[in-house]
Amino acid sequence: MMPQIHIIGAGVGGLSTAALLANSGYSVKILEKSSKLGGRTASMVYRNHILDNGFHIMPFYKKSAIFNILKKIGIDNKLGLAKVNDIAFHSDTGFHKYPKGMLDLLQLSLIPLKSRIRLLKLLLPMAFTSIEKTEEWDSKSLTDITKRLDDDTNAFFEAICMLAFADTAEHISLGEFARTIIRANPFKGGTSEFAYPKDGGYDSITKILADYVLERKSSIQTNCSVKKITIENSKVTGIIMPDNSFVPSDCVIVSYPAYVALNQLFDDGAIDKKFVEKINRLDKKTSVVEVHFALKSQIDTRQVVFPVGDNYTTKGIFFISNITPSVSPPGEHLIIAGTPIPSHIVDDSNKIKEIVDKMKNEISSIYPNFTPSLIWERPMAWKLVESVVKEPGMVWKSKMPHQIPGIKGLFFVGDSTISYGIGTDSAAHSSTLCHPNILSHLESLKA
Repeated sequence: MMPQIHIIGAGVGGLSTAALLANSGYSVKILEKSSKLGGRTASMVYRNHILDNGFHIMPFYKKSAIFNILKKIGIDNKLGLAKVNDIAFHSDTGFHKYPKGMLDLLQLSLIPLKSRIRLLKLLLPMAFTSIEKTEEWDSKSLTDITKRLDDDTNAFFEAICMLAFADTAEHISLGEFARTIIRANPFKGGTSEFAYPKDGGYDSITKILADYVLERKSSIQTNCSVKKITIENSKVTGIIMPDNSFVPSDCVIVSYPAYVALNQLFDDGAIDKKFVEKINRLDKKTSVVEVHFALKSQIDTRQVVFPVGDNYTTKGIFFISNITPSVSPPGEHLIIAGTPIPSHIVDDSNKIKEIVDKMKNEISSIYPNFTPSLIWERPMAWKLVESVVKEPGMVWKSKMPHQIPGIKGLFFVGDSTISYGIGTDSAAHSSTLCHPNILSHLESLKA
């Protein structure tokens, strides 16, 4: 008899796990509380434009964890990708080309030549170190090595952190930054290229995964919450639905933030209190203000521009229609501008308006045609991503483990669990790491 497998959450982590299990011959049931698939990557259509829930990008292109899963299960040909490679900085001295590799740093006009050489000496050893070595740096902040650099070079690091981590350098672990540099090193099998779905909407990735899961005779139920996960004699026995009905299960996989699940899905005493307290310390979020702008004319042919310097509130301008025209109706162009903010500002509408007005003024100063071209704007403020690559000491193997010691049949996947990388790619990496453990448990049920 086939084991009963339930996955709670249909984001990248949950659907990646489901696809890997389906590829291994198992049938799974996915329960998603929302009406949409994709979790934090869910997209929407607004005034005929496809808007992402924030700006998402596939790091390392076809070397990413997401692409490797699609390739492993044989459906990578179903995802059309547009390269995101026309990236630039903008400072008081104008536009500067973004370096695509280490040698490009020598031509980086953003900073003086002496600073470029110093930067190369700093990053080259990092690019050729081992992933294992970077674990020793996980408790250190990136600013431990950047604080002695000149202002121009620090501005470069801030722009890199915005692209790779959607946050400022002070919040980034040196170990996580180093792993990013390693994965971008072509001499170690990496790439510095980025990608975005050609058809628009980052959740097209999860739609492809969902189609694969359904084709393999598994099921996905949306608008379906879970009230509790039941544990008896240190083993998962099933789940309780909102109507208090009991559904037996041999294996339950939780794919949304572990520190949320531990406090919501279990009876008091089911999980060791000290373990829960330890995991609760990982509950850190990056807060962001982002604004979608629709324009009636193209104000730049580039794909991404990073304003650098303390005088800019805007930290990133993403020309989505330049990456793929599919996101916009004919004759219109879509961009997103964003900046990280302190968490307490998220609920302050007046502060958010001030930030949005500053961003609009800054974009107008860079692009005089911005204001005459503006059709509409849609501001958003949120606690965008969990502590994926943030806060030194809270990354990689210091995150929530995939299993709670002593409890059989219960697994956790997603970007809040052991994995490296940013957001969606971290969630996919987590699924890849956890998959052998899930298979081992399922095989033990047959014994």
